[in-house]
Amino acid sequence: MFANRRLSSFQYYLSGLGSSAMAMGLQVVIFPWLVVGVLHEPADRVGLAQMAVMLPNLLLILLGGALSDNRHLGSYLFRLYLLYLLPFGVMFVAVNQHLLSYELLIVFGASYGVITAFIQPARESLLSEVAGEDLQRSVVHTTLVQFAAQSLGYLSAGLFDYIGLSILLVFQMLMFIAAGLFLRASQTVESNLNKGCQRQNQSITAGLRAVWHHARLLPLMLLVGATGFLGFGVYLVAMPLMTREVYGQTAVFYAGLQLSFTAGVLLANGLYLRLSGGFRQPGRVLVMSLFFRGLIMVLIGTQLPVGLLFPAVLIWGMFSGISISLGRMMTHTEAPEAYRSRVVSIYQLAFFGTAPVGAWVTGQLISAQGVLQSFAVLGAATLIVASLGVFTQLWRSPGEKQAGPR
Repeated sequence: MFANRRLSSFQYYLSGLGSSAMAMGLQVVIFPWLVVGVLHEPADRVGLAQMAVMLPNLLLILLGGALSDNRHLGSYLFRLYLLYLLPFGVMFVAVNQHLLSYELLIVFGASYGVITAFIQPARESLLSEVAGEDLQRSVVHTTLVQFAAQSLGYLSAGLFDYIGLSILLVFQMLMFIAAGLFLRASQTVESNLNKGCQRQNQSITAGLRAVWHHARLLPLMLLVGATGFLGFGVYLVAMPLMTREVYGQTAVFYAGLQLSFTAGVLLANGLYLRLSGGFRQPGRVLVMSLFFRGLIMVLIGTQLPVGLLFPAVLIWGMFSGISISLGRMMTHTEAPEAYRSRVVSIYQLAFFGTAPVGAWVTGQLISAQGVLQSFAVLGAATLIVASLGVFTQLWRSPGEKQAGPR
């Protein structure tokens, strides 16, 4: 009976995650398209609009993690998801009253980013409470659901010209409501956090200290931050420029590369689910996956024929998918219970927070020496960073854990 309740809780969680990911997949496509395709804004104002979405998340995600600890996360997330209705409702009214403007999009993007900064660490922390005993497989399941649902969101955005923005906005709001309801249902009882933890220091610095003094969490965050910085820059900037400048292709070609990468993520995690017992040394596998990501990036920098480029990008996605799942799983496993949301928020900051800077550096590097050379340089840097992971606790057997702040 206990196992059935756990399974039901996790299914509710996956349903909530999928609903949220689909709505956010729509958002990833619709928001920049409104700036570029509807308002026809120049490049600098497009960048400012994207920053309005990303910056609040980067500035507030650690605070979001601190506020999430020692709460009934299901109810907390339900209230947060309902907050999305405010900016989306305002946008719906503006669209129907023909009041859409660049300034309104900036406010909308910033509001969306602020809410997301509080949702992400809470939702990720809830996973540990509903996942059951096999955390590795649970994390893989969430990765599969999230990427698959995001892909459905991307495809749904293609209906814009047929059904209009208003209907898509209503659909997003319904998905956010559904996500909140599912996530609240996934945690039907009060959390069994140690009652003695209720009075733990809930400051952001307490979470940072928990990571700083942990033998495995610290190198994990440093490695994830470095490779996120290198990988996001290539994916967000170098790939579309390579499509145009190296292969002389259009957006359809670029969409095919994105699809290949996503297919690799899904394929790797699907194969991982068939692996009985998971990885006994996930830290070592994580380091190796990052190393092979670097090799693939260097290989792409040699200007592969089109027939080899797509399989290479798929393999790149496979290694990325494994490293994403293992990084998340190790963060949950190693994080002290009283600090889990804060540790999760630090992981997300390390992984996503480096994206804007990485994209800017990659753009500067491409301007200085070209697309393919930048692929090779950033791939080589990834190889070096991954190699340094061999000398950390991640490469060794877990042994005796060093958990919690000193």
